[in-house]
Amino acid sequence: MIDYDAFNHEVFSQVPANAINILDIGCGTGIMGKVLKDQNPLRKVYGLTYSNTEREVAIQVLDEVWVADINNSIPNFNDKYDCIILSHILEHTFYPDKVLKQVSGYLKPGGTVIVALPNILMFRQRAKFLLGKFKYSPNGGLMDDTHFRFFDWETAQEMITSAGLKITNKQSAGNFPLGFIRKLMFGLGAKADKFALKKWPGLFGFQFIFTATNA
Repeated sequence: MIDYDAFNHEVFSQVPANAINILDIGCGTGIMGKVLKDQNPLRKVYGLTYSNTEREVAIQVLDEVWVADINNSIPNFNDKYDCIILSHILEHTFYPDKVLKQVSGYLKPGGTVIVALPNILMFRQRAKFLLGKFKYSPNGGLMDDTHFRFFDWETAQEMITSAGLKITNKQSAGNFPLGFIRKLMFGLGAKADKFALKKWPGLFGFQFIFTATNA
C-alpha cells in the first residue's frame, strides 16, 4: 500500500541550493527527491521508508532507498549529507527528539536539517477540541491514527533543540479564514495570510517548517 505520495512545496523551498547529497527520511514514493534531482541533476538523493511497496516506486527515481521502521532502528547510512529532510515523519515516532538526534548525526558540518510537523492547535482543530471532539481518523490529517506525538508552535521548537540542533529558520504555513472574500479579493487574502501567520503562527498554521543545524 502506498502511504505517502505528496509534494510539500514549503519544505522544498527550504532545501539549500548548494545541497548536493540529500537524505529524505519518510520519502514515500520519492516525489520530493525526484523534483530535487530535476532541479539539479548533480544531486544525489537517498530515501528511507517503512513500506516495501513505496520503495519499489521510489527506487526508480532516487539513488538508494532503505526500508526500516525508525521506531525500532535507524539504518547505518555510512555517509554524511548536506541536507536531511524529515517532513511529517516525527509525529509518527515514539521518541521524536531521540530519532532526530540520531538522524542528525549523519549531517555534514554546516549542513541543514528540515523538519515539517503538523500543528495540532490550528484554529479548526481548536474548535473541535472546544466542542469536546477528540477523535482519531484513519484518513490522515492532524488526527491521523498513526500519530503518536502532537506538537504546537512552542513544543515543536523545544523538541528540535532538545535533539541538540540550533533552529536557523522557522515558518508557519496556512491561511486566515476569509471565506468567499478570498475569491473576491485575492490580494487581500495573501496579505491577511502573511500577517496572521507571522502574528499567530500557532493558530492559523496547519504545518510548521523548521530549518536547523548542529548546535
